[in-house]
Amino acid sequence: MPGLDGWRAPRNSIRGVRRRERAGRLGRGRPSNLDERRGGSSWKLLAAVFTAASVAETLGFGHFNAFGPLYLLQLGVAPDDVPRWTGILAASAFVLGLPLAPLWGVWADKYSRKLIIVRSAVGEAIVFGLAALSQNVWHLLLARMLSGLLLGNTGVMYAVLSGAAPREHLAFAIAAVQTGSTVGITLGPLIGGFLVPQIGIGPLFALDSLLALASAVLLTLAYREQRAGPRETRSVAQLLRALPRALLASPAVLPLYGVQLLVLLGFQMSTPFVPLLVGELYDGADLPLAIGLVMTGCGLTSALFTPVWGRLGDRVGRPRVLQATILLTALALLAQALAPSWLALLAARAAQGVFAAAAAPLIVALVATQTPEAVRASVLNLATFPFYLAAIAGGSLGGALSAASIRAVFAGAATAPALAALALAWLRARGRLAPPAEPSPAEP
Repeated sequence: MPGLDGWRAPRNSIRGVRRRERAGRLGRGRPSNLDERRGGSSWKLLAAVFTAASVAETLGFGHFNAFGPLYLLQLGVAPDDVPRWTGILAASAFVLGLPLAPLWGVWADKYSRKLIIVRSAVGEAIVFGLAALSQNVWHLLLARMLSGLLLGNTGVMYAVLSGAAPREHLAFAIAAVQTGSTVGITLGPLIGGFLVPQIGIGPLFALDSLLALASAVLLTLAYREQRAGPRETRSVAQLLRALPRALLASPAVLPLYGVQLLVLLGFQMSTPFVPLLVGELYDGADLPLAIGLVMTGCGLTSALFTPVWGRLGDRVGRPRVLQATILLTALALLAQALAPSWLALLAARAAQGVFAAAAAPLIVALVATQTPEAVRASVLNLATFPFYLAAIAGGSLGGALSAASIRAVFAGAATAPALAALALAWLRARGRLAPPAEPSPAEP
């Protein structure tokens, strides 16, 4: 009979579990938390730093959206030409941003994720600075076009967090970064509304530039990059050619991005027509305030509940929570189509913010767990494509439905997340969303 010294505990025994836990504490287990175990930034610090950077970024772009038309008037654009230039400026960011989006993720996987993230913050400082110094509309157009070169940092942040955060906390960490973006884009116009009468629009962009520069310094000092494996040896061209195979490596990745596209489509179809629906329902003397309240309510509830859904998904199951919240998002959009008053519309929009907040963090977390570490930044960086496509298609579809009635736009928008919920139910029924088995830690 072999002695006790030669006996190894079964892998599923209590003793075996404890030995693997001890191996993880010593850094000999699975490298899911390399940043924390090997001297890099902890996942909680990374989530906090990335959230702060997201707030700084979206504050400035929120000012572009809110005060761009007023700035055009200051730059000498004729009032009748302001709507046309507003559309040109809004679309110009995608001219360079859309074709380059895959490259940022590939470069991050090959060279440095930190470099790509910090590059975005430095570029924001330059873009907002150019906007502040603009003397005519062509200067402002240049700034907006250059902003397309800054796209692609959020997906890389998600990839970093997916390698640093424990799997049971991944959706919460991603939700924190998503909350930062929502807070910035929601509060940016409100903060700017107080500052513009005091300092002007140009100086406001100068403050945005300084804030972005401070964000770049924070990212440089607080984020210590730690690779989970050897450096990628393939060329950028080879990685780009391999990207479609990386997307198809897991049968769930493309369908999950399709689900995200449908959810975003419902949002992009309805949001531009909210002021028109408020105008039909509101009969008071302060229509701008009513519109502002309805528009802001959705963003605030989304910011509040994004981390809630991330935490709940980590605990009770991301596919289950995602399917329920997408279905409730569809019902919230349908309630807007049937709203009898502007206060009812305000409540329905706030409910939409509550439930739609779950989609981004839970879908990204599911994609991250289905994607190999070596190409994770490349794949997650493509999470921006559903937004781009929804933004392009949403306005067109909403405009077509508005020919019937404004309420028809919201009823049509409700069908998109309803279809997404059905697609997700199909994926769950076929077991497509089960995470791949984790590699077993090496025995000490």
